[in-house]
Amino acid sequence: MATLDRRVQVLFEPEQYAALEAEAAAAHMSVGALIREAVDERLARRRRDARAALDALWARADEQPARGPIDWAAEKESMERPFLREIP
Repeated sequence: MATLDRRVQVLFEPEQYAALEAEAAAAHMSVGALIREAVDERLARRRRDARAALDALWARADEQPARGPIDWAAEKESMERPFLREIP
């Protein structure tokens, strides 16, 4: 495991922290490790979403070559919409 050298202070409501403690205990890990795992998962999902959006852009370009001016705002919105639905 990499050396941990940055400290972050995060304040939780008592109910949130109790849920974190229970989840961490069930997984046999510390609350800090559980939070780091959640951050890693979130960052990985963001990378996958960005990669999927790029792949979709290239696929659409291959399927429908541009025939004139492109409405980039509309293109961006149509590609973001599916990903935005998944955000909690």
